Amino acid sequence: MPNNKTKKIGIFGTSGFSREVLDICVDLGYKNIIFIGYGNQEKEYFGYPLVEEGSLHELKSDNYAFIIGIGDNKIRKKIADKYQNLQYINIIHPSASFGDKQKSKIEEKRGNIITAGVRITNNIQVGNFGIFNLNCTVGHDCIIDDFVNISPGANVSGNVRLSEGSYIGTNATIIQGKSIMEKLTIGRGSVVGAGAVVTKPVPDNIVVVGTPAKQINEYV
Repeated sequence: MPNNKTKKIGIFGTSGFSREVLDICVDLGYKNIIFIGYGNQEKEYFGYPLVEEGSLHELKSDNYAFIIGIGDNKIRKKIADKYQNLQYINIIHPSASFGDKQKSKIEEKRGNIITAGVRITNNIQVGNFGIFNLNCTVGHDCIIDDFVNISPGANVSGNVRLSEGSYIGTNATIIQGKSIMEKLTIGRGSVVGAGAVVTKPVPDNIVVVGTPAKQINEYV
């Protein structure tokens, strides 16, 4: 098995978040890094090669692994669904910390991005293609479904479920659910606004903001 310095990785996306993913890859020692996106005639992005999606077959044949460095949950899912046969890996910053057996459980999944300062405690089920952004925390006995995005500084307390495609804004707080069996659930595709404090379950596909968090509209 080659080490990180000889492995090759392609990062989907050409935005600020994709560059933060780049930072993690560099910290992990990756040397062969390519961005996958559109719109740059020079075929370069911040000093790294930039290719279009038409090059994916060639990159796959050349033993590249891939990560989707795009914060939008719907776009991330669209890419993952479209290119299911790629080798997606987890990118975990060395400063992230984990409870008992948690890191090994995450490594069984794919496509997760765990940035600097993240703390994930114990007995947590993590899905695929999640984003755990700077200094967020996830408490005990949580379930994190696929394509979830937890923003910088957000705190997810114990006994919480974040359903597929949900988005937790910067510095938001989800209070603890009643028990392991009776979790506080954030609905599928819902958005919790920055700084919100969620004290009760959130239905699917809505936006909540404020303290305590209240619905302001539907999110489609």
